[in-house]
Amino acid sequence: MAQNKALLIYNPTAGSAQGPQLWLGTCVHKLCQEGNYATTVLSTNRDTTAQNIFAGHPEKPDLIVIAGGDGSVRMAIDAMMREGMQEVPLGIIPLGTGNLLARNLGVFEENILFDPIERALNHIINGERIRIDLGKMNDQYFAAAAGVGPLSDAIITPDRRDKENWKMLAYAGSMVQTLAQPPLLFKVVADGEEFKINASGIFITNIKDLGVGMLSESASMHDGMLDLCVLSPKEFVDYLQYGFHFAGGSTITGGKAPYYVKKVKQVEIDILTRRKPLSFIEQGWRKIKYAITGQTEGRVAQDRAIAMIDGDAFGSTPMKIEIVPDAITVIKPAQNSLGR
Repeated sequence: MAQNKALLIYNPTAGSAQGPQLWLGTCVHKLCQEGNYATTVLSTNRDTTAQNIFAGHPEKPDLIVIAGGDGSVRMAIDAMMREGMQEVPLGIIPLGTGNLLARNLGVFEENILFDPIERALNHIINGERIRIDLGKMNDQYFAAAAGVGPLSDAIITPDRRDKENWKMLAYAGSMVQTLAQPPLLFKVVADGEEFKINASGIFITNIKDLGVGMLSESASMHDGMLDLCVLSPKEFVDYLQYGFHFAGGSTITGGKAPYYVKKVKQVEIDILTRRKPLSFIEQGWRKIKYAITGQTEGRVAQDRAIAMIDGDAFGSTPMKIEIVPDAITVIKPAQNSLGR
């Protein structure tokens, strides 16, 4: 029987991918022997992009496997969409810190009793192929979430070493640092409805679990909608509630912190140019400095904010985001294999 063709793409610098010589051969062997795939291996590097990742591989494979973190998964998905490979099933070997798509598909589970690579390979070979929605921000496809604001910045702040050493705690630490950042004034147009709001974070999510917390319990990769989540704390206690919310991985229910969720198909977000307000911490420091020196500092004007997609910084506002329903084929665990 003729073998199908698989392309295994791996990121050698992903958080838990160190020493690929120790596990890469096992992956190829298992795909060949148990999956009956003639497997080609491709390593990414700092010059690899969604535009060139398939260069030198003109023949469409029957399976694409991506071994890496959220950035590698997003790059592969973006490339597949651009190359018309939406029907080719994508399997994920989660090697990053957040592993957002793998986490929400049930491929990744933080359990020291399982070998995550072997578990993922079993799911790829024996799992279920399903279609999922994607988001698209400023012409870039994403699977998990887009965001903007100080709370969004906290997701992209930890460096690779912090994530390797502290895992998800690295994000919790950067969340705490956002306490010193004041909210920003945004203009939001959601499915034609325009409003302005002060917010510390605006997230447009396609998934429930962001690893550091669940923004929206109603989010789904199968409903043809995105969930617009606006976090707009007004007082110090609100910041604390958000901090505990994210650090504890829970959903805010019955709390007083301003928290707005809306189902949308398209949303545009821009920051309104104004002098950047002072946070309560900055206000206190300003008063102390004035008491000592008699001098005050001017506030900085801000007209752009960093945009985040799937855990990485990608451009800046303005952001135009839309749903791409039923966009791509991915592999999830079969129902009778969950927990293995």
